[in-house]
Amino acid sequence: RENARITHSIIDAGTYIGRAAIVEGAVVGRNCDIRTHARLHEGVAIGDEVVVGNESVVHSGVRIYPYKEVEAGAQLHESLIWESRAATRLFTGNQVTGLVNVDATPEVGVLLGASLGAALKRGSRVVATRESAAAYRLVKRAVMIGLNGAGIQVEDLETLPAPVGKHWLNARSLEAAFHVGSSPTDPEAIRVSIFESPGISISPALQREVERHYARRELRRVPFAEVGDITYPVQVRERYADALLAASDLDAIRAREFRIVVNYGYSSTAVVLPLLLGRLGVEAITAHPIELEGDSLREERDRMLARTRSLVNTVGADLGVVFDRAGERLYLIDETGGSVPLDLAMLLYVRLLARNGQSGKVVVPVTMTSRVEEVAEKLEVVRTPAALSSLTLAASEPEVVFAGAGAGGYIFPSFLPAYDSMAALCYLLQLLAPAGRPVSELVGELPRPTLVHHEVPCPWAAKGTVMRLLNERYADAHVDLLDGIKVFEERGWVQARPDADEPVVHVYGEGETEEQSEELVRELEAFVEAVAAGEEIGGTAGTREPEFSS
Repeated sequence: RENARITHSIIDAGTYIGRAAIVEGAVVGRNCDIRTHARLHEGVAIGDEVVVGNESVVHSGVRIYPYKEVEAGAQLHESLIWESRAATRLFTGNQVTGLVNVDATPEVGVLLGASLGAALKRGSRVVATRESAAAYRLVKRAVMIGLNGAGIQVEDLETLPAPVGKHWLNARSLEAAFHVGSSPTDPEAIRVSIFESPGISISPALQREVERHYARRELRRVPFAEVGDITYPVQVRERYADALLAASDLDAIRAREFRIVVNYGYSSTAVVLPLLLGRLGVEAITAHPIELEGDSLREERDRMLARTRSLVNTVGADLGVVFDRAGERLYLIDETGGSVPLDLAMLLYVRLLARNGQSGKVVVPVTMTSRVEEVAEKLEVVRTPAALSSLTLAASEPEVVFAGAGAGGYIFPSFLPAYDSMAALCYLLQLLAPAGRPVSELVGELPRPTLVHHEVPCPWAAKGTVMRLLNERYADAHVDLLDGIKVFEERGWVQARPDADEPVVHVYGEGETEEQSEELVRELEAFVEAVAAGEEIGGTAGTREPEFSS
């Protein structure tokens, strides 16, 4: 196309060179797509049917194997061999994820650590935790080496739950923390989560700073005398347990004499929670402790819950709990052996706080069910954008007594403004103690949410059009623009929220009944699908126009 420049290069048949693209001393295979303003430097070799996105740069010496995709705006410094794509963004949500030794290689770990170190002040201190498998140790050590090279001191807590690292971050007044563990969506993937003081998820500003250093390779290299060190603190578990017990009502919990079933889910909470339960006077029957020699056995959460339900029935426990591997999320089972749905578990916490005379604020995302306001009573409900960083940041504000997102993660800011399954269990026992009633009875009294959530495929380029047309369509309606667009009407509410990491738009809806919720969601879903498909939008979208009004 016009203004494209090709010098000293070999271009095979069927390849498209976009407007103002520059190819210098490169070899490009068959049927490739080099988009507008892309740049290929000397020594680049690209296989067949590769897509190089708009304004992306492939630096000297990089090899891209066939059938790969380089996203728009990417800065590619390393060869793309096993990975399916080179992305413009390092983070997905507040985490960095990838397959072991495919996306998450030791080299990537070192570069991530160096990028984080460059974003922090020289001489800063960072705390590190991980899960038990050798692959997590590999990546964690690589990240620590990168941090040391940038002059950052690292305090290695080795194999401990993520909340313990976040608590240590506060207790020692450190600058950041990171945890290396498993991905909840892919058993072969590794997840690196980064946190800032006072334990909140990494902020968008720090994310952008780390991504900038990562993409541009603008890294800080300190001289011999300033290279960071690695230390191994002692009595970390004991200090965490002492702090949590000091924040709990020991007498109330001991007086109830709870018997519970604890399924550790092979997590490292198994080396911390016993320090708490004994001093709380709780009789615990445990299952699936941490695997100290590896992480070869993997079970789905549903199977974990089924085994725990069976144990609760067998021993006649007051309740059962299942931990996730990071020690951040908690799943509840009542005394009858029935699983407590995650949305009802969230409402249970809010109801118990309200009935125990708590005053202050409860923080939930804007996508959470409206039943929260019904059970909060005198507690003030504050809504935030759906991102975890927004939730934890709001939870750290004064007067907030509880926060959660209805996915098993619960926050008690008086102890730690972040997900902590062990703190969530202790506070649950404290709230249940004065109630003196079984969990199933308390859950049975809660209002049933009717929230419906669908994911609608939508190309990246169409997301802006979708949101613009929705804002125009409901300009005169009662709307909330905190995160996407949320429209209120007589039947309930419906919300469209574009995903920051995937080519989809999330559509939520809640009416008085599930049928109304589905109806609301289907109407908005039809509108989004029509816009994404490039159809002309007139007075209707789908089979029925939404009856939204102000």
